[in-house]
Amino acid sequence: MKRILFFISTGIIALSCNNTPKSETADTKTPATEEQQVASGKEIEGVKPFTIESAYVKYRNLAAGQEMTREWWFDQFGNRQFEENYMLIGGEKTGGKALITDGFRYSWDYNAQTGTKNKYYQSVTDYDKVTQKEIERYGIAKHGHEEILGKKCLKVTIEKPAKSTVWLWNNIPLKTEAVFAGQKVLMEAVELVAGDVDPKLFEVPAGITFPETE
Repeated sequence: MKRILFFISTGIIALSCNNTPKSETADTKTPATEEQQVASGKEIEGVKPFTIESAYVKYRNLAAGQEMTREWWFDQFGNRQFEENYMLIGGEKTGGKALITDGFRYSWDYNAQTGTKNKYYQSVTDYDKVTQKEIERYGIAKHGHEEILGKKCLKVTIEKPAKSTVWLWNNIPLKTEAVFAGQKVLMEAVELVAGDVDPKLFEVPAGITFPETE
């Protein structure tokens, strides 16, 4: 159950942030033009997934009747990211970590000696600039603004590739409701701090092997 919940939670996070690999088919991509789907790192110099440079966000995730915590840090306007997704069991964290830096995504479980390394592609969507074709293709609808954590968030519903509702502040999802892998999922920010974050968070951890996969 813990493993299933971890994949559900990380999946809905990816959907909310619109990070789409190039290898996916057109029918399963989240809204973004081909020009916006570019590799992370040096290849996206000038591309800004978010409109603030750095921040820390803590989320509460509910899925499959279980609750997880997600802690997420980013800088370089989202081109470097680090996150932890975990449950507390007996005072110990159970779950995993992920790092996006220099065009790759690294992921690993707590206490693991081996993780995974994949080429990473940013997919940037500005819902104020989506085309009519994209609106029809993905079933996008905007529903004004609502306040979350004192921030004015744009509320957007999306029908494809997964039916979801997301509340965005500076392109950052502060709340997401969706059905993913047959499970209802809620991701909601409970803490937000905009400003500098520790650059050491974005270093590839020593002592863990990351074989590269496609």
